[in-house]
Amino acid sequence: VAETGRPPTTVGLVLWGTAAMRTGGDDAAEALALLGVRPTWDADSGRVIGLEPVPLADLGRPRVDVTLRISGFFRDAFPHLVVLLDDAVRLVAGLDEGEADNPVRAAGVEDARIWGPPPGGFGSGILPVIERGSWRTDADLAEVYLAWSGFAYGRDRTGEPAPEAMRRRFAAIEVAVK
Repeated sequence: VAETGRPPTTVGLVLWGTAAMRTGGDDAAEALALLGVRPTWDADSGRVIGLEPVPLADLGRPRVDVTLRISGFFRDAFPHLVVLLDDAVRLVAGLDEGEADNPVRAAGVEDARIWGPPPGGFGSGILPVIERGSWRTDADLAEVYLAWSGFAYGRDRTGEPAPEAMRRRFAAIEVAVK
């Protein structure tokens, strides 16, 4: 906001399993906060049992469309969070709000918002390429990253290859956070 005078419309977040364990899920909570969604809790068990949108009047800003790159460890250790985050995106996309206040609704949910390595895979593929020196341009590194990260995850997506959909989503990111 200080740089542009407005909040970003789209934010990319990286979620790693070890960081989620260390912080108690701060990155996932950040994604929910950007979307303007809060968890609902079971009073007896203290477990998350659902999600609810924060009313725009209480949010005090437009919702932010998030795109997430999860690690293989996050995918394997927290499949319930992958589903919860996908549910949050779908909840926001279904709200009856204007495009200026709800860029998720404006963009739709045809493309996934959660991306990671192939099922059973780990990493981004970049380190071996850098160590071998087998790249010439940033575009070479981007293609490796896309090949290793272009797998969609969510409630009904368990690592389906969708590199072009990932390319579209990542091209729309205004701010990336790690």
